Amino acid sequence: MQKVNLNLNMETPNWSELCTDILRVLLERLSFVDFHRAKTVCRNWYMCSKQTLRPRSGSPLLMILSPEDDYVLFNPDEDKVYKTNRDFSGTRFLANSGNCFLALDSESNLHIEHVFNEKKRIKLPPIESMKSDLCSLKRVGDKVFNENGFACFPEKGFSKSVEDLRGVLWVEEDVEGKEQEYTVAWFFDKGAEYIAFCKNGDDYYRTVSTRLGVHYTSQGISDMILQGDILYVYTTRKYVRLLDLSGQEGFKEVHRRCFILRFLPADPQSGEERLKVSYNIAVTRSGEVLLVESIVLKATSSEIMPMRMFHVYKTNPNPDSEDILHSENLSFEVDSLGDEEALLLDSGITVPAALGIQPNSIYFTRHDHVRNFAQVPSSPDICVFNLSTKKLTRFPILSSKDALWFLPS
Repeated sequence: MQKVNLNLNMETPNWSELCTDILRVLLERLSFVDFHRAKTVCRNWYMCSKQTLRPRSGSPLLMILSPEDDYVLFNPDEDKVYKTNRDFSGTRFLANSGNCFLALDSESNLHIEHVFNEKKRIKLPPIESMKSDLCSLKRVGDKVFNENGFACFPEKGFSKSVEDLRGVLWVEEDVEGKEQEYTVAWFFDKGAEYIAFCKNGDDYYRTVSTRLGVHYTSQGISDMILQGDILYVYTTRKYVRLLDLSGQEGFKEVHRRCFILRFLPADPQSGEERLKVSYNIAVTRSGEVLLVESIVLKATSSEIMPMRMFHVYKTNPNPDSEDILHSENLSFEVDSLGDEEALLLDSGITVPAALGIQPNSIYFTRHDHVRNFAQVPSSPDICVFNLSTKKLTRFPILSSKDALWFLPS
């Protein structure tokens, strides 16, 4: 596996004055990752990149936390690991959206990192800036917050560790001359009494209760996905809760007929060979919600690692009254994501299966990026699973503490 340094000197003078023909030749010779990095040098380079035949690789990339606590990029098509010159020591990436990552630094500050341009870092409000009718947070160290409730909480409050912080991110694509639009949501894994969120322009977080005053079907968090301003929450009772975060005064519940019943696998499989089963939700580009079942099977005598299988389920978007009255579950299994799409399960979204992206496939690293019920993080299992052929492709040469698939934009 080849390793290269991603070291583009952003301070070199007069680069922006290169003529278009020379610049286009230069851009066409760059690797896939360097091409995306070069787009951020200046406006002239960005505009020229739009007219340039970019490198023949559209594969999702991996952001990997190596055993040395150093984040690197891996391109499967090029079989290259790209090192950066940025210091991410003590940083944990919670989620991503395109080129942007929701990062928690060593001092427990949240910010949005642009993977190809450090100048595009966005500083987010302090975690303790949260304004809520439920509770308040007070920082008591670099890693711990004290949570004091206004009702039904112990007098001394609860201790919340940033090790339990989980989050999701949505960033709109860059538009020249326009403020970057984003939405961030996070919660503490242990307890999870509320979800905090903010948008660009906010200097504090607002909250959504996950228990107090919430209908029992909408309580708790098993998984959640952010697409635009809509937050999809898979509750602990296996219902789908939709929250619209676009309003200026907070949030509102969105009700869909297809989520009146629990969202469970249509036909549970036999558990004889199963070592572990987990469930995540995903959202297609059209806004359709999928349930993804990940199954770890016992390894056969010829296999070193346990096998992993995936099943994908949908629900009828417009069930009739008879179905609702006489069914406990409206889901059915599908063997295709449809419309030439692929699923990045780390982000919970589908993407167009363009050049370099395997259509009808699931890109996976681990099931518990958002919620970890076992309280012991799972080991990454970096793989791609084809729903049509049932073929699983692993990357055993990659040794990592954590990893996230992402698609550069």
